[in-house]
Order: sequence, then structure tokens, then C-alpha cells
Amino acid sequence: MTLSWQPSDLAVSFDIYVGENYDNVKYGTGETFRGNQTTMFFILGFPGYPYPNGLVPGTTYYWRVDEIYVRRTGDISVGDVWSFKITPSTAYAPNPADGSEFVEPDVILSWQPGYRAKLHTVYFGDNFAEVKNASGGIPQETTIYFPGILEFDKTYYWRVDELDGRTTHKGDVWSFTVGAGTPPVGERGIIYVDSLNGDDNNNGSTLRTAFATIQKGIDAAEDGDAVLVYPGLYLEEINFLGKAITVQGVAVSPAGVPVLWNPGDFAVSFYYGEGPGSILKNFIIKDSFMGIFIADSSPAISNLTIVGNKYGIEAYADSQPDISNCILWNNTDGDLFGCRAMYSCVERGGEGDITADPLFVDPDNGDYHLRSERGRYWPRFDIWVLDKVTSPCVDGGNPDADTLDEPMPNAGRINIGAYGGTAEASLSPYGQIGLPGQASDPDPADGAAEVELDAILRWTPGANAISHDIYFGKENPEHLTSIAFMGNQIISQFDPGWLDPDTTYFWRIDEVNLNGKSTGVMWKFTTTDRWPPKGRACFLPETPVLTNGRLFQIRNVTASRTIESVQEHKGTFVCRDIVLESGNTISVVEAHRFMTDSGQWVAAQNLTTSLRLKTLTGTIGIKSITTRSYAGKVYNLKIANSDQYMVGKDSVIVRDY
Repeated sequence: MTLSWQPSDLAVSFDIYVGENYDNVKYGTGETFRGNQTTMFFILGFPGYPYPNGLVPGTTYYWRVDEIYVRRTGDISVGDVWSFKITPSTAYAPNPADGSEFVEPDVILSWQPGYRAKLHTVYFGDNFAEVKNASGGIPQETTIYFPGILEFDKTYYWRVDELDGRTTHKGDVWSFTVGAGTPPVGERGIIYVDSLNGDDNNNGSTLRTAFATIQKGIDAAEDGDAVLVYPGLYLEEINFLGKAITVQGVAVSPAGVPVLWNPGDFAVSFYYGEGPGSILKNFIIKDSFMGIFIADSSPAISNLTIVGNKYGIEAYADSQPDISNCILWNNTDGDLFGCRAMYSCVERGGEGDITADPLFVDPDNGDYHLRSERGRYWPRFDIWVLDKVTSPCVDGGNPDADTLDEPMPNAGRINIGAYGGTAEASLSPYGQIGLPGQASDPDPADGAAEVELDAILRWTPGANAISHDIYFGKENPEHLTSIAFMGNQIISQFDPGWLDPDTTYFWRIDEVNLNGKSTGVMWKFTTTDRWPPKGRACFLPETPVLTNGRLFQIRNVTASRTIESVQEHKGTFVCRDIVLESGNTISVVEAHRFMTDSGQWVAAQNLTTSLRLKTLTGTIGIKSITTRSYAGKVYNLKIANSDQYMVGKDSVIVRDY
């Protein structure tokens, strides 16, 4: 990390203080004085600088800059104490804040994710010990959680565990108390409907002031608004009135999703010229004369379960509705008229539709969840249970649709039906879609010969893999039980370091996700018997390098306390011009290695535009790489007590081979 600041006009140098204790930095005690300098930036967390082993996640650091005004008299202006915090591995910054009071009963919990967290497991309840000791929850991809409508004057506890692909970091237990207070100001663009607790005399701006009927919410909505409909039975016909709005059912356990029921008439109507901006999703429509009537309109309809009606969906007068991820079943006189559905389960479906039984849990009693061998929600007892069969609608939706709040494992594909995309979506079956696929396309190819001694191993990850177990070694698997385990990582490439010449190596990639592991195929390759020319990894003369906190062209660097030596070579070289996202170029010859954002070292000849390079202040992408011949002088540095230094105006971290 690099600290920087703007000086006053009179400053001639700066005294720097950095530490982990506020008082020590404020008063300059505890070895927090880091020296005097004339430059307006200061480096932390790198060899040769304070905190050489890196800054610690979750730690708050304090720093101060005193300005020296006149060299002769030493006049000093003492600076303020500033601070920054390194992102922790655990979840942090809960909302509502820990210990909050007078929290609204319809609160939506959110937090800041831990460093590199990919999945989040939420534990929630009114018992501190149970939340603290809970385990085995279902991870989610989003950093928000809706616990349902909570009780007034009650304290709740919650915890978020973060999975970074390799390690689960257990979170702290936070708490808040629900209490009566001033009704909140609603979020602009959202209108709430709740048949059980709402009132059409309300304003619909918050869940506490929700309308009771969907049509009242539509009447109040403007183009671009979303009408969120909470679980309940809605005995009404809803008409979009030509508005480009989203009307969406909200799944709340154990109540499920809202149900539309209009015996003897239409449940939903579109006949005011609605287009794709008019969206209806996540409802059960049942026991009506017609589920949806469309005339001269083309709305977007998704994730509906339309069952037990006389007619399912009828479209007339050049209507072209976009219908996807829907179940139309047991509609007595037909499912679709004048329209078609994509990625849907339709009893009398056409090409591309699923026509197999959707395997509802208990339709006679209104439970339209899908059966799953991996797990599905049972609202009667508010638990997840396993079935002996799996619905064909699990993971059957549009592959381009977002899975949204579906719990893991979901195979990255949305379920068909009203619960698709919600927290009550049935799970992908274990051992089928739930396990990751095998790694493939090894590079070097299986059986390859004459492989370079600085080869980087690459592969194509298996489907649904979160991370990769790496096995690599010279042992022959036919005679030994296994080869060496090199660790688990997220990226799909591995640098084994310099290899021995004329040697056969074996390697295997086991793909890992939350369901388990898929053992990979054993691959092998044989290295060349020729060492590459020594070359010396060097840079062209004008290349900037960071030394002692300042940038110098490498040809102008001289030996010092931190620079052990400057090596100069002359000849004809293969030069690679690496153009970065900033527009700056680094020109390197031979085999210098660059640190990527994953912490791995990649040789110059193996860099690609898909990689991001590590810098002192973060990472930077590669825009292009071109190769050319270069004749002349090149330079290399030998750093005291380190094999790393920084090159280019972006301070990219490099290392000799």
C-alpha cells in the first residue's frame, strides 16, 4: 500500500509516523516514527519498508505526516492522525449496526463481505447461543438477507460466515432490537403490497405502510417502479394499465409466494399496449377462469406457476409476450393460446418445452415447491427435507437468467416455476449437477514432450468448480500411491517453478465445490533437455524503477544501502512490450517474472491479457503484449535481502528467475 498526501506550499520535507495504536501515532511514541523524507508518498507492506510481511486483514492502521517548513530552524507543523482499515476476512459493517434499537420489523439485513469472499452463510434467531454455535447453513451469493416480519420489542441475533473458496471464516454474532418508532421513508421506486397486514388507505412506501391489494399498488406506480407483493391470497384481477413496471412476488418463509385467484374471470390482464418493460414474476396463479389474458401487448412473464385454471395464457392481436421459466399444468381447457413459452414446463408443450410432470410436493394442499433429492423447503415445519425424486424443473430455466436468491447448490441455472430465483428454490441434486465437473484441456497437453523448463500449468475448470486441488510431482503413479499435494487455489493455473531437464512430470487437478470433489485425470509431460539461455531478466534503459521511495530510470540507478548492484548487459534480445490499462508500457527482455493478483509469479513469455498484475497500490490489467527484437543495453537490479523490486510508472512487482 502507498500512502500519499497534498503538502502545503511552505513544506520542504515530511516526518512520517505509522502504527497500530492511535495514541502512539499521535504522540510519536512506540517506534511509530518512520523517518523524514521529501517525497509525498510512503510505502507500507513491502520488503524493505514498514510491515515487510504485508498488512494484516481486519487491522486498523493510523498515520500522521508532520510538515517541516524551514530546514535551518526546523519549524514543524504537526499533522492530524488519519486511519485506514485493511478489509478483514470476516463479514463486517453490519446493517443494522450491532446493538441497534428501534429497528423496523421489516428490516433487510446487509453487510460488507470479507476479503475475497465468494459465498455467505447467514445464521439468524432470537437465541444468542444457538446463533453463535450454528453450523451447516446454506450459503448464498448476495450480501443481503430478509428474515421476514419480526416481532416488536424483541432482540434478534445474526452471524455471517464467509467462504473465500478455500476457507470458511466464522463471523461475529451481531444483535439488534425491534421497536416501535417513526415509520421509515420508503425507498424511491418501490411500492409494497401485503394482503395480510396492508391497507389500501396506506401509501405503500414501506412494508409497514403497504397496500392490501395489488391493483392499488399498480395504480400508485409509475414507469420504472417495482411493486413487491408479499405472500397471501389475492382475490382480484390485476391490470397493468399500460405501465412499464415490475410486479413481483416476494418469497417469505414459511408463507411462500403470493397466490392470485380470480374464479370466473381473468387473474391478470395486459391490453393497454404493454411492452417488455411490463414484467410479471414469482406468482402462483390458480383456480381462475384464465390465468393471463393478453391483447395487442408484449409483456415479459417469468417464473410463474399457473395451475388448475380453465385456460392458462391466451394472447391475441399481434401480441408477442416473452414467456420463460414458467410451469403451466392441469389447466383444464389448455395452457397456451396464440403464444409460446421458452424454458418452461407445459403439460401440452411444444418444441423446447418440458412436458414431464413437474413433481409438485403437495398441490392438493397448495404446496407447489419442487421435489429434490438434494433438498427442498417444507413450509409446514419450516425445514429442508430430501425427496426420493427430483423435479425436471430444477435447474431447467433459461441458462442466461440470474439465479438471484436461489440457495446453493443451484448449478448456476434458475429453477422453473414460482419459486425460481427465490430463497425457497429447490436444490440441485447431489452427485449429479451439484458436484463439479472434471478439469479438462491441460496445458502442457497430456503426453507432451520438449516442454520448456519454466512452463506454467493451465487447464479449463470443471463446471461449477469453486476451487482446485493441485497434485504435481516426478513420481510415477504406477509405483507410488499418489503424487504430492501442492495446495488448493481459486485460479486455474499453477507455476511449479523451474523444472528439471529431460524429466517426466505427472499432475492432476481435483475440482472442488460445496458438494464435494471430482477427482481429475492424471496427466503427464516430459521436459526438454535444454536449459534456456541465461539471458538475464532485464529491462530497457528508460524503464522507471522505484528505489528509496522515488522513480528513476533504471540506467540512472546507482548502488546504495538497498540496491546491492546494478547489472548492465549489451547484446541482441527478444523484447516484450507490455502495455497496461493505464497506457504505460513496460519493456522487458528474457524471462523476468511478474506477480499476478493471485500472488503467483508468471514469466514474461507466459503473460496474457487475461491476467492482472500486482502493484504497490492494487492491481492493473494488461491491454496488449507485442514481441520485437532489441539491440543495445539492458539493465537489471540486485536488491539487498530481496529478489523483488518494482518497475514502471505503475510500480508493478517483479522478480528475477
